[in-house]
Amino acid sequence: MKLALALAAAAALTAGLWWAQREGPADAVAAARPPVLPASDSPLGWSQPRASEVASAAVEPAAVASLTTVAPAQALRTLTKCYAANSCRLTRGEGMDEHFEVVRLLLGQLDRLAAQGTQAEQAAWARELLAFPDGHVQAAALALAARLPPSAETTGAAVAALARTYDAVLLAKAYPVLQQWQQLGLTSGYDDMFIGLVHTGGWQAAQSVAENIGPFLNAGNVGRFEQVARQLQPGVRQQALLRSLRDYELQRRGG
Repeated sequence: MKLALALAAAAALTAGLWWAQREGPADAVAAARPPVLPASDSPLGWSQPRASEVASAAVEPAAVASLTTVAPAQALRTLTKCYAANSCRLTRGEGMDEHFEVVRLLLGQLDRLAAQGTQAEQAAWARELLAFPDGHVQAAALALAARLPPSAETTGAAVAALARTYDAVLLAKAYPVLQQWQQLGLTSGYDDMFIGLVHTGGWQAAQSVAENIGPFLNAGNVGRFEQVARQLQPGVRQQALLRSLRDYELQRRGG
């Protein structure tokens, strides 16, 4: 009986050692694999890359730490690259801490770019960062674009970004810039953007457009906005748009 128990214990020990040897390397391999990041359907086009793309786009912490010693355009590229790959590693916090730190650094580098960069660099980065998923960065990019010689390409980038925004504060900052470009005849896409926002946009953005559409109304587009007003459900948004339309009509008649 004792012999049988001893043999059973030895067999169990042998099996356990074999199983540990079999599973150990697999666990080590699994631990070494980079995490697979889920895809993101960001409305602004900033999506999480695949794991292979994360590895190729990873930026060393030293590179991020030396941002002030390189040209601002290079620093901006470093930041946007590591942000897209989720590999900046700027903080040890959780949640949105990393995002806010990247935003802080981007804003600082945009200031440097405005002071040191060429007009071509400034225009290129203004257009790119108009699509960045943060209203503060978008507003800074828009302000930079407003100080540069206007172009259809920059106007188009701004219109495309604003058409997808839910940020009424960003829109409030955008109206004067859009009017500045409007005076130069750069209005391509304005009507579709505003109609899309007031008709199907987020509540705050839609309300903002309904209240501020007046300077953008003209004989060629007022009919489209009147049609949208008729299609809206009764409420504050419809009332605001109707009020803007009435004010436009009074100004048109000289009242």
